[in-house]
Amino acid sequence: MSERRETASSFGQAPAVTARPPGYPAELEQILTLRDVRPVFVRPVIPADELAFEREWREADPETLYQRFFTPQPKLDPRRLHALLHVDYQCRLALVAFAEDGRAVGIARYEGVPGQEPAEIAFVVNPAWRRLGLASALLRLLTEAARARGIRRLVALYLEDNQAMAALLAGAGFGPPQVNAGVAVTEKAL
Repeated sequence: MSERRETASSFGQAPAVTARPPGYPAELEQILTLRDVRPVFVRPVIPADELAFEREWREADPETLYQRFFTPQPKLDPRRLHALLHVDYQCRLALVAFAEDGRAVGIARYEGVPGQEPAEIAFVVNPAWRRLGLASALLRLLTEAARARGIRRLVALYLEDNQAMAALLAGAGFGPPQVNAGVAVTEKAL
């Protein structure tokens, strides 16, 4: 996997300066080339991503949503949508990967509380974009961003049967998971 630090207008997802909320970390924008040589444009989420999020949620397969939210048929109500799109880029950050056609194909986020440890991480990758190194790249970028913002520990919760997530996290240096009622919890010091 390779990375380039410039943005490409062909993605059409680089936010205009006027669409960037205060504190938007433009330095996190970059193009990654996946194992199958498809490029993705990764950038921090902005509130203007609302329509893209609503579309991807509607079209997501039920298993993907279940693995992410631990419940069948989670709802995307206005409160949840607001929470997903409005981050402070310090304690709460989300990185979105866009395909060249403008579709959001993956997202990684951490959610923390000022002055408290740890920050919780979560991922969603479109099934057609899995096993290409996207989740690993998003985890690496998210970890680097968290470290740069003073976060010293990450925690991940995932369903015990989600072997792909278990392998991803173990490969990234997260500790052995603790399992309770089918939910695995693992941590990593930064």
